[in-house]
Amino acid sequence: MANTSASVLEEMFSDARDSRERGDRFEALKSAFDESITRHDKRIDAFIPAARRANPDAPVGIIKNAGPGAPRRTAALEAAIERINTVSKGLDGTAADELKADLAALQALKSDLSKDISTTVPGNLHPYDLEGPAKQLVPRFTPLRNDIPRQKGIGTAREYRRILGYTNTGMGGVADQTPFFNSETALNGGSTTGLPSFGALQLIRGQKISYAMDVHTVPYMEMSLSASTGWKAQFANLGFENNRALDQMALLWAHLIGEEKAILWGRGGAPYAGAVAAPSGTPTLASGGTAIGSGFGTTAFVKVTSYTGMGESLPSTEATNASLTAGQALVITLPGGAVSGALAYGVYASTTTGTETFQGYFLPQAGGTNAGKLVVSNYVTGGRVVPAADGSFNANAYDGLITTLISGGSGPSGGAGYVGFFPTLYASAASGASVYGGPGYAGTNVGDAPWQNMFAAMYANNYADPEEAWVTAVQRRQFADWVRSSTTGASAYRITMGQSEFDGSTTVGGYVSGMANESSPTDRIVDLRVHPYMPSGVSFARTRHLPIPDSGIGETNVITEVQGYMSVDWPEMQFTYDSSTYWYGTLLHYAPAWSGIIYGLQ
Repeated sequence: MANTSASVLEEMFSDARDSRERGDRFEALKSAFDESITRHDKRIDAFIPAARRANPDAPVGIIKNAGPGAPRRTAALEAAIERINTVSKGLDGTAADELKADLAALQALKSDLSKDISTTVPGNLHPYDLEGPAKQLVPRFTPLRNDIPRQKGIGTAREYRRILGYTNTGMGGVADQTPFFNSETALNGGSTTGLPSFGALQLIRGQKISYAMDVHTVPYMEMSLSASTGWKAQFANLGFENNRALDQMALLWAHLIGEEKAILWGRGGAPYAGAVAAPSGTPTLASGGTAIGSGFGTTAFVKVTSYTGMGESLPSTEATNASLTAGQALVITLPGGAVSGALAYGVYASTTTGTETFQGYFLPQAGGTNAGKLVVSNYVTGGRVVPAADGSFNANAYDGLITTLISGGSGPSGGAGYVGFFPTLYASAASGASVYGGPGYAGTNVGDAPWQNMFAAMYANNYADPEEAWVTAVQRRQFADWVRSSTTGASAYRITMGQSEFDGSTTVGGYVSGMANESSPTDRIVDLRVHPYMPSGVSFARTRHLPIPDSGIGETNVITEVQGYMSVDWPEMQFTYDSSTYWYGTLLHYAPAWSGIIYGLQ
């Protein structure tokens, strides 16, 4: 559809407050064009190439008032001097002498006044070339938000009901029941015991089937971010940057990226999954036995938090040890074991009590000497302090994909079809375990085994056949290195070569784009997708479409919106242009049992 003149004006002057202001600014634009054409026709301005510069420091390009048609300052100055000479003839001797002295000084300055501004002028009044607008080095990724479909919602919550199973499906905990029976037994005077009841009547019919069902009520949640541009900054930057437009663009992307992260690992309050507990008990500290990195001193004080993607829990009880071996790694044992819902653990350490600072997020070791323990190689200073409030959840948030899958059904959507914690799965590995630990790694390279075990368990539970597995960039690279390594026995892979591969050029490296699901009844190749915001050590397999044609579920995840994304410009109440975004809805997980998650991957 062609743009109308009105829509073109709206696009050109998007920051105008109304149509009248747009019209005035359009007229001003036309006047500026007319003036530019007139100056060209009268040869007032000139293009000065580098070869014609008066000196190496002189400016080049289109220079205002440098053309032959421009008023000459020297000629005007001489005319003024001549007029003053005429005036001086009527003055008395003393006044005439003083005026002539001033004129002589003015004549001496004439040659300097006729020159263009240059870098040698006192005060450094030389022009410079500022590029506008500002360069934006901000990557933006919203793959899940782009993929998941949306539907309209109303009210304050969404309710749906699910049939989890019925007789002979082996689903939902409903027992199998044979359909065989004898219709003549009761008719010939036999016993009626065991015949089904229909209301008040016991009739000669086959046994009635049973159902398993559940009801889910999911409240809608709000999202909003705001931005503000001062009038002074807006007007001062015109010609270089439109601050209001920049604010609107940044605000839009800040909201969309925030929503993407919420879809991935959001964690809300009741009835959503809620807070994750701090590690229980008092951790114990020991030296690692070998020198790794910069190590720790002889004394350390440590607190540990549970990390959820959304944030961190409150800290554990402070642990201390004054008998460590200097220069060795610090090994932390969590007496209560892994915390339900924690994706990793934040470690805060110091050499004095109560002053712990952030050392990083760590995963319990999978197998080996320090199985199930946190190993911190380097002591760093200057990090953030221990959190004073529980940030593991947000009371105004909904549950994202990771939270729903890892929470064991504690949220409003039910549990996942598989939850695997890598350090527990490979706790018995004598020298440790990793997806691929690299050349010389002494532990077990498990490759795709954790995913194949997940696929097998999901198929055994409900015949799930997931289409995609989301991983971190590190995990995908581990797959590629594992496939290429001659020591892993990973020989079952295929290289596809196109015609361009035979032109004499060579492409170094390779990547894994999919994974054959060994348990799939459809010979599924599961797509591997990298998410830039995926927490370290986490991967989940997602079934987007159920293998049940009449399930009534188009996609297993749907974003339901009472109000979709909108941007609001607030009335101007002070010397700022204020704007906000708004969204009201939730993310629905219709069938999390057809998806699975692995965390703690190493």
